Amino acid sequence: MKVTINRLDPTKVQLDITASGEDLAPFINKERDVIAHRISIPGFRKGHVPAKLIDAKVGYGYILDRAIDGIVKNFYQKALQENKNEVRPIDAPKISINKLPEKPGEDLSFEAQVVIRPDITLPKIDGEQIKVEVPEVDEEKELNEALTKLRHNYSTLVETSALIKTDNYVDMDLKVFDAGKEIESKREPSYRVGSSELPGLDKALRGMRKGEEATFTFTPKSGENKGKELRAEVKVNDVKREELPKLDDEFAKEASEFDTVDELKEAIKKQVSARRDALKANAAKEAFMNHLEGVDIPLPMDMIKSLSDEQIAKLGKDATKAQKAEITSELEKAMKEQIVLDQLADDLNVEITEGDITRFLGITAQQFNIPLPEFINMVIKNGQLEETISTARHQKAMVEGMKKADFVDEDGKKLDLSAFLGDEEEEEREKKATGEARSMAAASLAAKKADEAGREASSPQKPSKSKKSSAKSGK
Repeated sequence: MKVTINRLDPTKVQLDITASGEDLAPFINKERDVIAHRISIPGFRKGHVPAKLIDAKVGYGYILDRAIDGIVKNFYQKALQENKNEVRPIDAPKISINKLPEKPGEDLSFEAQVVIRPDITLPKIDGEQIKVEVPEVDEEKELNEALTKLRHNYSTLVETSALIKTDNYVDMDLKVFDAGKEIESKREPSYRVGSSELPGLDKALRGMRKGEEATFTFTPKSGENKGKELRAEVKVNDVKREELPKLDDEFAKEASEFDTVDELKEAIKKQVSARRDALKANAAKEAFMNHLEGVDIPLPMDMIKSLSDEQIAKLGKDATKAQKAEITSELEKAMKEQIVLDQLADDLNVEITEGDITRFLGITAQQFNIPLPEFINMVIKNGQLEETISTARHQKAMVEGMKKADFVDEDGKKLDLSAFLGDEEEEEREKKATGEARSMAAASLAAKKADEAGREASSPQKPSKSKKSSAKSGK
């Protein structure tokens, strides 16, 4: 096999691949064996028909046509493997066959245009000081808000004859009219004042009492009546105020697993602290990526446009310019991050282990509340294992890279990110991690790779043939 690489631009190459008749012979012979067991030729048992007779019976072109997809896939993958340091695809190739052999022994040549990861040089990270805009967290405020929310969950509603105000609950009838014609009528038995998306409703309700009626006008900003001035009538049937339980030990026992309010508060404070650490870690991650992306990164704009067009098409005709621009921007951002993390993983020689994969799957499974063994099977069944491995490698590369830098806040004070980056003891525990889920991940990965090796030339993706190849094949 001969391979010539032509770089079309920083993100695209063309592989010109030529396979000799000798290279093709194993694939052609394999297809002949299949055909030999299906046809009958007088004087020969099925499966023992000579190659020349099979070619004469069905035609060499027919045999080649049945084998061509597997041949192209095999030699394309072989070309990638031989040039893996120069050609790193990030999209499926576009295949064009230039020359088909007309008889045994002749060459096959085809070209594959493929979008690749561009060559970039990342900024220095060893010992670099990276400034982080740390989000402010008012722990006392968040504690009070969490307690208030919990009390709301255990509140009771009490009838009141006072004027309606925000956060009261009303039983009301609502009618909407367009030029005097009623177009909507409904009853809201427990509406919380202040939560409406209907312009003017909350303003009309405030200050009313049980049994009163009011009229107001509004103009919808969307929907079939967008831009029209509509009239609404609201009648209040009942009014209730919310009564919160007293914040004491009895409430703590009823609303939580704790026996005292103090214990409940401490638990909430730990949650707030964990959230603060998560926000700090995310801010550090963003600052780290901004540092890495501070270099020129060529992007495959044709690929991004294609992906963007697909997503925009799903929005339909109502897609705004702002939405279209946001989709394109998000795709560019995601592509840039993928390229940077691929390069970082290569620079740091990051190797992914079964433990890394299992840990990543475990975290993801927990987020979806799915048992880990079941989630692993789901990932493999859906063909997402390679994507999972890539994502796990990216995350490991980011953590390893961030450990090499120094992160400081706006005042130059060093940030403690050990909760996010881990420590030596945690790394040691990770290396020793065992268990059924890890074994399953390793076994599944090995089974998948063995299956791929066994199916190397079978069930291929059919390549698109150029008009030139069709003419040469006589089709």
